[in-house]
Amino acid sequence: MTTDISLSPIPKFVALGNGVWLDEIRVGLKPPIRNVPGGSVTFASAATIGARMFMPDNTDSIAMIFNAGQDFPDDTVQMFESWSINLKIHRIIDKPSARGLVFYEESNFNRKGFQRLTEPLPVTIKDLEGTSLLLAKAFHFFGTAEYIIEQLHDLEHLRGLCPGTSTIGSPFIIWEPHAKSCRPDTLQKHLDAAKLVDVFSPNHEELNGFFNNASSHKFDKHGVEAQAQVFSVSGIGPSGDGCMLVRCAGDGCFVSSRASGHVWLAPVYLQCASSIVDPTGAGNSFLGAFAIGWQETQDYVIAAMYGHVAASFAIEQCGLPVRSGAGAEEKWNGCNVRHRLEIYRKNRGS
Repeated sequence: MTTDISLSPIPKFVALGNGVWLDEIRVGLKPPIRNVPGGSVTFASAATIGARMFMPDNTDSIAMIFNAGQDFPDDTVQMFESWSINLKIHRIIDKPSARGLVFYEESNFNRKGFQRLTEPLPVTIKDLEGTSLLLAKAFHFFGTAEYIIEQLHDLEHLRGLCPGTSTIGSPFIIWEPHAKSCRPDTLQKHLDAAKLVDVFSPNHEELNGFFNNASSHKFDKHGVEAQAQVFSVSGIGPSGDGCMLVRCAGDGCFVSSRASGHVWLAPVYLQCASSIVDPTGAGNSFLGAFAIGWQETQDYVIAAMYGHVAASFAIEQCGLPVRSGAGAEEKWNGCNVRHRLEIYRKNRGS
């Protein structure tokens, strides 16, 4: 008997990527901080954490799926479970969990590098077969141009096999490229693949990588605009009405689309650098929140404001923000997320 998964609650957001990494953070000669959850899935679904922050009253509309190795910590699983999300964990008993070392400069906490200690345990669209996650309203993908093309092909095929999907419509697709694949020789592949997604979102360094420009410590806003324009002119999305979203760390983000025009947004904490403890995951959490913001407003610029707010929580500690309370009383790091968004929008005059 075939189960009609279209009758199950449909998630608002699912993130796919290289899974949940357990990071060991090293800052100069200080004692290392171990088992810090990282990776594209954690921050962008967790991209989940960014999406989950904005759904205190409908927590199970945010879905998270990952592969856990034989040594995956129980307390980390319990933390994910405490978010009350739609959580699916595949236990792999013959492999270690994905682990890596993250190095920072002690003087300014700038990230110096990342070293893999084990192989990643990625999740693909095929892992969603037979679950309601396959029918999610929005997906975040992290990977190369070849990867996104393959995943979108599988997504269309498997959704087409599900009864009742004709009334659901197409999902909202956010693509974050793999940094090492952002090179001049892959530019055309990324331009072609960007036509298949709703949002293409490299950070400014990844975007610069396509154009073989010498890296500079000085941020070049006009350079970002010119490089982003190459993608915008080529077209984002099947109809060309998608969004080019460049995340620029402490310099904010650049939003470019037919609907919004070309807009720069400053980060939430432009005047409060002391609040930055660890920038790891800020860009990923941005995209999870962006997906929720888009679904609520259908506005790329306002969605980016959601993203900046989520990123502001991600940078306040090593690892993930801490949740307290529930429902209308829920807070992250002691602050109401919607209230921070309201203040941010008010300060910007929107």
